[in-house]
Amino acid sequence: MNYIQENTPEVVFYTSMNDVAHWLEIDLKNYDWHISDIEGAWPELDDPSWVRGETLSEKLKAFDYQFVWSVISAFPKGTEPFTTDKPFADGNPEFWVGKPEKQLQDSLFEIVCWDSSATLFIGLPYALGKKLVANAPNIKDLSKENRRR
Repeated sequence: MNYIQENTPEVVFYTSMNDVAHWLEIDLKNYDWHISDIEGAWPELDDPSWVRGETLSEKLKAFDYQFVWSVISAFPKGTEPFTTDKPFADGNPEFWVGKPEKQLQDSLFEIVCWDSSATLFIGLPYALGKKLVANAPNIKDLSKENRRR
């Protein structure tokens, strides 16, 4: 399931991973994260980075960093760390046609931070998609939006 959130006054800024976790009803600590194509976030974050869930959670408790551009890929807790430049947001046309797919196929789902103006949710499992639709303001089905383009 793919979704897009944009153009809503209820969102203070795009993309807050604290908001994303709240809408999906997940604990960031329960995943490990591959983060690439990074603009924003905290200054010490390398591009690309592998971030343990506890580290991401602690950083975002201290300060709700804005991710301007990025692909934040969720992996099962305990996944062997790796980094790759492959997932990218800035300039990626694949999000805007048909049914976008995860760029890292082994990821559970991907959060795409689009130029501080939208958040895309790619490859969400059905249960998380239902929670997102119930909780997130102005969430839309990205595949349906792409058919209208």
